[in-house]
Amino acid sequence: MALSRISVLLLLLVVKLGAATHAFLDLLKESDPVTDAITFHRRGTSRPAPSDKLPVLGLIELPSTHLDPPESELNHRKLRKALGKDFDPEYMAIGRPIIFVFQPNGTVSIKKRKGRPKGRRPDYVQEIGKPIRYGSQMRLPGLNINRRTKRKLKKYMWNYTHCPVVYAWKDLGIRFWPQWIKEGHCYNGRSCSIPPGMSCRPTGSETRTFFRWHCPVNKKGQSMKCKWIRIQYPIITECSCSC
Repeated sequence: MALSRISVLLLLLVVKLGAATHAFLDLLKESDPVTDAITFHRRGTSRPAPSDKLPVLGLIELPSTHLDPPESELNHRKLRKALGKDFDPEYMAIGRPIIFVFQPNGTVSIKKRKGRPKGRRPDYVQEIGKPIRYGSQMRLPGLNINRRTKRKLKKYMWNYTHCPVVYAWKDLGIRFWPQWIKEGHCYNGRSCSIPPGMSCRPTGSETRTFFRWHCPVNKKGQSMKCKWIRIQYPIITECSCSC
């Protein structure tokens, strides 16, 4: 069957994907008065907690040099040893990665298996071609097509509604170590649904441990001793088509 006919058949199908929810671990922010592009919520008198939006927006920080770590605190060998097994070279880099020069906007990550996305087959793909029911009063016939065409149709729909992750390297600034992180973003170059209207949104994330140069202040507003602290930074690892 020609691909054009398959495209016509696709217009009869409505993709129903449930929107998934997710949460990520706390991201600590230094307590000096900085303006943050991400919304932080104060938990009583404890540290601030970030909003539930991913990816994390960049911090707009005060350009005060006294809030930056001095050269004596930027011993990469010492910091690498202190971070230990939490150092993940796949998502972290001490210096600017060479791939950032050639692909600053990132690369699309799609894991394939036999021409379709790798992983569990979505339920709606299994239902393609079956009779359509409207309660107990109406039933429309399914698609009268052969097995080979139905398999191609399912594969096409699976690929069309798949939401890949776009990974791009980001410079966190001198107050983070390692300074570079490979962040994930959901691809949104087009609608992922038929008919159009739905888009790719984050449904899964992982965290990586970084050091953050932290300059706390006491209740009187006086600066205390700065030091490196561990933070959990969330990274998008999975996206799905949803409203």
